Amino acid sequence: MISNDERRKLIWGDGTLIKATLTYPDPLDKNKKKSIEVQFNPAEYSISRGVNSSETNGKGQNATPEQQQQEQESLATMQVKLRLDTTTYVEEDDEVEKYPDYLKDENELAGICKDLSMLTKITPDSHKNDLLCFSWGTMEFYGIVTSLTIQYQMFNRNGQPVRANIEMSIKGEEKELLNDIGANPRQSPDRTKYRRMNPREELWMLADMEYDDVSCWKEIARENGILNPRKVDYTKRLKIPAL
Repeated sequence: MISNDERRKLIWGDGTLIKATLTYPDPLDKNKKKSIEVQFNPAEYSISRGVNSSETNGKGQNATPEQQQQEQESLATMQVKLRLDTTTYVEEDDEVEKYPDYLKDENELAGICKDLSMLTKITPDSHKNDLLCFSWGTMEFYGIVTSLTIQYQMFNRNGQPVRANIEMSIKGEEKELLNDIGANPRQSPDRTKYRRMNPREELWMLADMEYDDVSCWKEIARENGILNPRKVDYTKRLKIPAL
């Protein structure tokens, strides 16, 4: 718990401002990750959730809330608006290192927008979309980009965009919420269980946590039909076999 004074300072006081970050696979090398720190934090974002259910009341009976049967859990949808702006003039001095990389290249804005656009396409090798992770402070939301709108607002003399507003919808879930609801329950290693990984984890980390043996990642991969340990579907729970 923090004091009221500390809470007020976090909201109204001065200090370091934590920036929101977008992390996604490098289109040129899927084994690597690209991480983009947004220049301007969003003013707001929304997360919507729902549950599919059916009414179980019999014919001629009135429906009541207790007579609902949940049929399927739905993933959450996050909607967020971001701005990328490379119009800031940066002197060639030591301060340059403090700015995001995309401020140093007039073509970088177009490159980032192209990368984000590729997230809406199915990749030829995996036949599915790559995952995007939006993180800000302690919140991490990862999933598939289902909608993307890019509005270019300013251009340089060569026609290259230097400012863009981005609206995106991501279908997935928050890592913290998945942990809270028991998506990753602590279970005995001598019986079958289920775990959900996040984009920053790898199979060998999961094997080390569950079996205290990193080499057991092969057992997890074999049980879940994973041919490439670097291409794991983070939206699905993995079966952890008993050893």
